[in-house]
Amino acid sequence: MNFKPIFLMLCVIGVTACSNNPRLGTAMTLVKNEQVYNPNATEENKGVIPEGSGERAQSTIEGYNKGSSKNITIEGFQL
Repeated sequence: MNFKPIFLMLCVIGVTACSNNPRLGTAMTLVKNEQVYNPNATEENKGVIPEGSGERAQSTIEGYNKGSSKNITIEGFQL
């Protein structure tokens, strides 16, 4: 019987079992952290959220879904 393939498979499993786990996601985390200018922006800007009604947003969405911005009336304004 040929034991070469079995021996090779056991060697590969042995080497894999002894290897260290790579730090997956470390590079992506570093890139993300470098791109964030102000990590506390969410907390600092809680009072800046603009006020609006659901009706206004709904009319905007309906106008967008029509596929044309002509003849859309939003709260008395013509676009």
